[in-house]
Amino acid sequence: MMNRYDPLGGGFLRLGRRDAGEQVCRLWWSGSGVRTKVCCDRLEAEFAVPEADTHTPWVAVTVDGTPVARIPLAPGRRRYDLLGRLGAEAAHEVAIVRDSQPSDADSGPLELLAIYTDGVPEAPAPRGRLIEFVGDSLTVGEGTLGPESAMEWRMALISNQFAYPTLVSERLDAEKRVIALGGWGAHVSFDINYSHTLGHIYDSLCAVVPGGEAAYDFEAQMPADAVVINLGTNDFSGLNKVHTPPTGEQLAAFTASAEALLAQLRRRNPGAVLLWAYGLCGNGLEEPIKRAVEARRAAGDGKVSFLALTDCGNDHGSRSHPSRRAHRRAAKEIAAALEELLH
Repeated sequence: MMNRYDPLGGGFLRLGRRDAGEQVCRLWWSGSGVRTKVCCDRLEAEFAVPEADTHTPWVAVTVDGTPVARIPLAPGRRRYDLLGRLGAEAAHEVAIVRDSQPSDADSGPLELLAIYTDGVPEAPAPRGRLIEFVGDSLTVGEGTLGPESAMEWRMALISNQFAYPTLVSERLDAEKRVIALGGWGAHVSFDINYSHTLGHIYDSLCAVVPGGEAAYDFEAQMPADAVVINLGTNDFSGLNKVHTPPTGEQLAAFTASAEALLAQLRRRNPGAVLLWAYGLCGNGLEEPIKRAVEARRAAGDGKVSFLALTDCGNDHGSRSHPSRRAHRRAAKEIAAALEELLH
């Protein structure tokens, strides 16, 4: 018999940013959702998608860390079959997460209303570390799905499952938290919008989506052991649209914004390692980023570092973004750097 369970109940471990006082399980960011351990034959979930949403949100299901399903959600309140005839002979760790990024075209948050199963969910213990990832389309996994010929901006082509944040957290056996939006930057977006920067929304729950404007309660959640920043790709594109090549004044303004973002991240994550990883899609702002990192270190912050990533070159997936192979390489480089810094 299938029983209904509240995903905010004791049988589930919440993943990603959330409001500690929420009454409904809302999946704001890529990789947010729930994880449970359950011995069951069937597993279903009920979601609510705002009727006015422009883009289709996707959710992913993993069993013991391995992707087994990816499902597009229709507008309205609907129930979806996630695992059919799994077999109830053994318990498995099942995660249900938002696989696509939020969008400023969303009319409200994606809600996970209920889990239905013939088993009894038990909350697994959280992994010993938490790594937060702050970034853009590279961080949400744009390009990790779809053919290289696909150039449409669609959530179907964006996947948290195959992006480097998921791969890094798996390598380090860590929880992850993602705050990332395609096209945004540290100083300016790809389309020259100086308000579309991660610093503008970092202190909120998820200000890009209606209902997420509230201040995020950092102290109520598990603190990050490390924060990985991958920003600069869109900044370089935006600055080049203003003037090619960017002027010294433009680069100095970017460095000031990058330093301010690092200071903001330090205030909110006082004990974390801060690692700015850059270069997966060009390195035009490497020196300005290094100057921001060096300025923070000169100010007495010894836990800020820079990592030059291997450029993906022509190793592309959809929308001329890095392929899964490029993400695997980046994940290996970031994980190795974090292992050294965290030890």
